[in-house]
Amino acid sequence: MKAPDLRLDLTLDEKANCSGKVGVPGKGSVQLVKHGDTVWIKPNAAFWKAKLGPEQGAAAAEKFKGRYIKGSAHNDDLGGKGLATACDLDAFRAASGVRDTPGPRWKRGDEGSVHGHRSIPVTRAQKKARVTMHVSTEGKPYPLRLERKAGRNHDEINLGRFDRPVPRATPPKDRTITVDQLRRHFGGSQQKEPPSESV
Repeated sequence: MKAPDLRLDLTLDEKANCSGKVGVPGKGSVQLVKHGDTVWIKPNAAFWKAKLGPEQGAAAAEKFKGRYIKGSAHNDDLGGKGLATACDLDAFRAASGVRDTPGPRWKRGDEGSVHGHRSIPVTRAQKKARVTMHVSTEGKPYPLRLERKAGRNHDEINLGRFDRPVPRATPPKDRTITVDQLRRHFGGSQQKEPPSESV
């Protein structure tokens, strides 16, 4: 997904498991793994600096380099609720406007292509936005791209690699720290509080 304030590159499934990368332009990114009720994130250096400032952020990036931070998907210690929503297909369908809810009917457009795959665009209005779904005409009718335009805002989501499972592997213990361990580190070093909101 590409939006003005967000970048997503995720593999997700119907059980809300996911794996991939979440980023905000100019504020860094995190590697994300969600399995069941547990979330792991691995921030990059730019993320730490954006949250803690250049000096403290650089120190945190070096201290926790290569480490995942482990937390719950049910609280906001790591932005768990927000990250859980990013991995939820039902929430994604509702937010993108493709859920089959009462409203204007989809209108079919002219055949085109997305990333070399033949497709048909179908479009409908959603409140003050215009939603277009590009559906494959080859094989199963999977959605290949979703676009949402509202005024000057234009969000685009590319979809692919269907029917491939989300990787089941989770970060190993020797590369993982808990939220409590992270808070103890920041408390002991008298630095700013670690980030508690989602990217």
